[in-house]
Amino acid sequence: MKNIYSINCDTLKKAAVLWGLIVLGLLVLAIYLLPKSKLNTSVLSLLPQTQNTAVPAELMTGFQERLDKQLVWLIKPKLSDDLEPVKWWYDNLTQQKFIEKVNGLMDQQFQQEWAKTAYQYRYQLIDTDTLTKIKNGTHLPWILSQLYSPFSGLTMNELNHDPLLITRSTQLNQLSHSGNLTVNNHWLTAKDEQNNTWYMIYAQLQGSSFNMQQSQQIIKQLDELTLLLKQQWPDTEIIKRGVLFYSDYASSQAKNDISTIGSLSILGIVILILVIFRSIRPILLTLLSISIGILCGIVAVVALFGEIHIITLVMSTSIIGIAIDYALHYLTERMLHGNQETAWQSLNNLLYTLIIALTTSLIAYVILLFTPFPGLKQLATFAIFGLMGAFFTVICWYPFLVNNLPVRLNIGERYLTGWLTLWQKNSMQIIMTLMMTTFIAIGLTQLKIDDDIGQLQTLPTDLYQQEQKIIAITKQSHDQKWFVVYGQTPEQTLQRLEAFIPILNQAKQDGLIGSYQTINLFSLQQQQQNIDTIKQYAPAIIDGLEDMGLTPENSRLNLNELALMTPQQWLNSSISEGRNLLWLSLTDGQSATLIPISDIKNITKLSDLSSGISGVQWLDRRQEFNDMFTHYRIHLSELLVFAIIIICATFIYRNRNNGLFMAIKSTLPTLLSIGASLAILGITQQSLNLFSMLALILVIGIGIDYSLFLSNTKSQTTGALLAVSMAALTTLLSFGLLVLSHTNAIVGFGLVLTGGIFTAYLFAPICQPQNKQH
Repeated sequence: MKNIYSINCDTLKKAAVLWGLIVLGLLVLAIYLLPKSKLNTSVLSLLPQTQNTAVPAELMTGFQERLDKQLVWLIKPKLSDDLEPVKWWYDNLTQQKFIEKVNGLMDQQFQQEWAKTAYQYRYQLIDTDTLTKIKNGTHLPWILSQLYSPFSGLTMNELNHDPLLITRSTQLNQLSHSGNLTVNNHWLTAKDEQNNTWYMIYAQLQGSSFNMQQSQQIIKQLDELTLLLKQQWPDTEIIKRGVLFYSDYASSQAKNDISTIGSLSILGIVILILVIFRSIRPILLTLLSISIGILCGIVAVVALFGEIHIITLVMSTSIIGIAIDYALHYLTERMLHGNQETAWQSLNNLLYTLIIALTTSLIAYVILLFTPFPGLKQLATFAIFGLMGAFFTVICWYPFLVNNLPVRLNIGERYLTGWLTLWQKNSMQIIMTLMMTTFIAIGLTQLKIDDDIGQLQTLPTDLYQQEQKIIAITKQSHDQKWFVVYGQTPEQTLQRLEAFIPILNQAKQDGLIGSYQTINLFSLQQQQQNIDTIKQYAPAIIDGLEDMGLTPENSRLNLNELALMTPQQWLNSSISEGRNLLWLSLTDGQSATLIPISDIKNITKLSDLSSGISGVQWLDRRQEFNDMFTHYRIHLSELLVFAIIIICATFIYRNRNNGLFMAIKSTLPTLLSIGASLAILGITQQSLNLFSMLALILVIGIGIDYSLFLSNTKSQTTGALLAVSMAALTTLLSFGLLVLSHTNAIVGFGLVLTGGIFTAYLFAPICQPQNKQH
């Protein structure tokens, strides 16, 4: 026996050295990779990159990145014409390095540039309403109404330069579609229901809204500016909106979650080990395996993804409760039998069961790898490599580190034996099963399904109220509901847009929508057609003016060889201000434009407007993600049913020698743990969603371990129960603390795991071999 141990010890020494080299390499890799990686806080990056739309993904990503950088402020001075606080805020924003561009001030220079460009391209970009008036002969009466109206402000100088008043007509028609926003005192303004004047200032960030370190610094600077504004003008009100503010809030909450959950989890584990082992060394050993597991997990995620998401870090803190199981089982074996067997024999007694336990956990997380959610793939990657790191630390190093570990016999043996004896009684098994079945039935009757993406992020009340106030004042919704018109070239995109506009106008007349917004640019083809239309109808209008005794200096219109405006020229000009975010072109020529829809009356009929129209797609981003969550939840439910059937069949086959009744009874911990997981959601009024289903996978993968260890014929059942009890406590502590999270999805995730794992532990004694209680 001694020779056999010597041979195995030599093999173990080689494995220990090899694992040491691997850990050292991982440490060096971590030092190299971590400074180059980033911490991601974007909720959208948790979601699949694939989408149920024909719009090129690059275009949608480009639009999203651009929209995520937008910041909006509304400022209401005490006196509506007091522009000092507005100017102060605008000037200070322009001085910030993190701001790329600030808008809202329509000063003299801007207005001159706008007027110059609008005048230069007045025929090419003439609006549809003006063009219609020209064609049906009502434009001349309108010109005369402007000329003789005392409120129009029309001068002969304007008439001489633009006899058809195309620039004026187009500008007035565009303003009529601008919602509640107007230009007042050279500033973009809006009025609320109390007739208070609010000044709008909007800006674009230099970098991403989801750069955690940068976001914190930006928010700090903006808060300081707000405080200074309030100090100088106490009666001035300022409200804000932007993804940056939500991102910073989410990252702050996540950091609090990590700090709270991680600290309490480690503290609880340390106290538990200290109480049971009454020695510092087991604590150091468990922290060693956990630390190496975390090192393996982080390096794997950063190496494969180049970043790690903040939600991944929050949920990965719960892996501690699983990673510690391998250490606890081995240390418990040594504590109880250290005087009776060698370190290798202790490992040999547990190795098969440890491998099975690791395998079941890995299978559960491997399933997550095949989900289309990047955030869950990160979590699965962290868990897979983290658990393997903790496992190899235990089997390779622990046999050399547990020498002279204090041995404590008969720890809680009276209670453990009594508990196992109690579970040997059929009456106990029947009563507990009936009670749990009743609990499950009550919970399932209250269970609700909700696949809303909003559960991924909790909105702060203050920011949400400010956003709703901005929407009410400006009449501009922040909902991502829009039509996307796209094409292989800018010209094709614009032509498709022009073909779709009449359909939208009809929808507006039919009451399907309140309004929509689109770019004020036409295709080159349409611009040339506009010029040709002016050529055809302008002479009659000019003749009409002459008949009235009006002879403008430019009555001989020169409409030949007019330059047409390209999308790039439009983007670079002042007339694209406020609409340039609605257009995007890629380097290969692919282009798209957004048409935001407001005041939707019938979303079903509205979404059908683009059916069968090439290059036009209706997008409701939130509903799209909700539908995707529903699809994957149903798909995962089907996979879970199949997995449960396989697992139960395996348990029945494994226990077939104990009789059919015992074989069937061995499936109870698995089935009841799943039912309890769902029931606790219903009782706590948490909804069932995709994340709940994913948590069920882990319930199955982890819960099976308890039944496996208690049915292991190589170990004493009371000793196995002590190890299983500690493992369950640490796991429950880790996952249970997830309910302290500020994110609903993570709370639900924690509840499912806590309820399921506790039930699996509670009913695990059913699987103990008959009459084996020592």
